[in-house]
Amino acid sequence: MQRPNYPSGKDLLSADAVSRFDLDDIFERAERHLRDEQQEKAGIPLEPVPTHRRRPKVIATLFDQRSTRTRLGFQAAAARLGHQSIDAYDTDRGRMGSSTGESIEDHIHTVELYSDLLIVRSHLEDMPYRVSRLSYLPVINAGNGADEHPSQALIDLFAIRQMRGAIEKLSIALSSDTRARFAISFAKMLRLTPPKRFTLCCLPDVPINPAMREAMTVLAGLGTEISLVHDVRHTLDHDILNIQMQDMSKFAHAALGSEAVDKEKETEPFTITAQKILEARSDTLILNPLPRFSELDTSCDSLPNAGYFRQVQLSVPMRMAILERMLLGIPWTGQAAASGPPAPP
Repeated sequence: MQRPNYPSGKDLLSADAVSRFDLDDIFERAERHLRDEQQEKAGIPLEPVPTHRRRPKVIATLFDQRSTRTRLGFQAAAARLGHQSIDAYDTDRGRMGSSTGESIEDHIHTVELYSDLLIVRSHLEDMPYRVSRLSYLPVINAGNGADEHPSQALIDLFAIRQMRGAIEKLSIALSSDTRARFAISFAKMLRLTPPKRFTLCCLPDVPINPAMREAMTVLAGLGTEISLVHDVRHTLDHDILNIQMQDMSKFAHAALGSEAVDKEKETEPFTITAQKILEARSDTLILNPLPRFSELDTSCDSLPNAGYFRQVQLSVPMRMAILERMLLGIPWTGQAAASGPPAPP
């Protein structure tokens, strides 16, 4: 079989893969899909899709971690583009890795014969990079252990842009475990459109993840004012607060099979409530990658500050833009996309 000649940069494995050119292009595509959705809801006819674009593609998801928004978001995006999605890995019914099963190499080479693009979510940090090396198809990293989640970072930036405007003019706070994969990709991606101010809110006695520290150093070099605080109240004078739990250690490698994870209570300085927002008279836009735990109280849901469900809604046109671009074979032009964690010996 002759394999397609996909260009270098075929994969979205890290925030490093995305350049400013890519970001502008992906924003433009996502905004077009959002306009189409709004026109359709308003009953305005859409431009007909050219015949040559109507052949549906097949999007294969290989998830060994549970997922709601990422899995359903990509499936919804594929469906709205006229494509189909298949679950290419099922821990209960699939053969890969079982005692009577097959190797990952054979599994990937089989799945790529059915598919046009692969989306990988794994508790193993090297898995998306390994799949990338095994397959000629474009590969999206949909979250790998405690490493990265680049598509979520694109969603976050798109949500900020849609709800608050140009990111370069904003002050942005991040309250999170600095090892959280969404947080690492978010901070890295900000280098492409550096905000006026970036504040990290984190536990005082826990070392900052080296990848997070490096991302903050890059932002500082680009002219962003960098601050460090240890109470979420000190972020409520910002335009944006992106928040999650401060200790994600129980969740980083969780959600396999029927494994359950107990939800712990967040410590008070790192919880956001309606009372704190109202006392500060804050109009800070609150984002959260979800699922939320006790860091984000439900009392915030009725406030105009709550942006997290709109964030979910905006994830679909962004994921449509990602799929559209990659299925067209347009390469990511940032740093080398497939370096990543080294493959196991």
